[in-house]
Amino acid sequence: MNHRLTTLKSLETYSSDKTEIIDISVKDPMTALIFDLEVHNSAAGSMSYHPINCLKTVELVDGSDVLFSLSGPELEALDWYNNKTFRSNYNYALAGGYCCRFVGYQFGRYLYDPKYALDPTKFRNLQLKVTLDIDGGGLAPTYNKLQVWAMLFDGKAITPEGFLMSKEIRNYTLTASGHEYIDLPVDHPYRKLLVRQQTPGTEPNQLLANIKLSEDQDKKVPFNHGTEDILRSIMATHPQVIESYFFALDTSNRYLMIAPTTRVTAFGSVWAAAAVAQDEAFYDGDGGRLKTIAAANPSNTQILVTGWLPHGVWAIPFGNQDDPDDWYDVTPLGNLKADITAASGAASTDSCQIFVEQVRKYAAA
Repeated sequence: MNHRLTTLKSLETYSSDKTEIIDISVKDPMTALIFDLEVHNSAAGSMSYHPINCLKTVELVDGSDVLFSLSGPELEALDWYNNKTFRSNYNYALAGGYCCRFVGYQFGRYLYDPKYALDPTKFRNLQLKVTLDIDGGGLAPTYNKLQVWAMLFDGKAITPEGFLMSKEIRNYTLTASGHEYIDLPVDHPYRKLLVRQQTPGTEPNQLLANIKLSEDQDKKVPFNHGTEDILRSIMATHPQVIESYFFALDTSNRYLMIAPTTRVTAFGSVWAAAAVAQDEAFYDGDGGRLKTIAAANPSNTQILVTGWLPHGVWAIPFGNQDDPDDWYDVTPLGNLKADITAASGAASTDSCQIFVEQVRKYAAA
């Protein structure tokens, strides 16, 4: 068989915050890691944050060398942009149930990419570090479950020349109309630059105004556009962000925390074996916070939401994402800076994260 799926960590229950360290002992090239996060719902009500926030950070390290490092929302947004869909999530957000998020990290352009894959033999002490924040999101969870798989090359022999590496570069608070100047790494070519701004109740483009890239002190400015322009142009090549939930409505407002963060629409109906005279309403959704309410007879309800900007993330792809020769080679540059301009409505309670997807090549033998 050319490929196989192996379990790196069996399903385990965690009732307190923890960083789980998983030694990577496999030697076959790895095309992807898949994380199964199951967030338990202790009661009905409003969600605090999206359930993926219980996955606080995921890191792959080789000693002190960080091969990738992302928060749960960053990881899921990157996975969505690379595959243009979520995985087989099952958001059973009812008391006693689980919101199950299946999120992957791909080391190649696509699954089983022979050119780019993680080759464990190139490293000495590979470890996966997964940090859980038990009540970081969802419906007041008192425990989470976690399982991790690896998708490997098996009988098919490949010699990958490198792998895709993603890291958060900066996490900072916003200032109204302020500029944040960020020195970006120039060690490896870029496949994507990603910018995240998420504040529940506010559309991200209301808090970030412009993204600019500057080479060698403005010798060249390859990118300088408003965030709404990015949404209207680059992201036209992507489908809408779509999620479905089972959620208990009430006659007073309850919040459902969702992945799309702008231009949100929602539809729903009673989740029951017989018709119930429930008059439900859904509103807003800005920043990933959907307002829900029922006029009478509040019931368990199935809800479909659509929108844009998963977890408040803009993705700026550099060229044809399948053609490495088309990506942004920053290695000849002296410096590369991002100038992120906040909107006038931004405040110190709002934050922004910058992360990148680069191709890291293995050293020649």
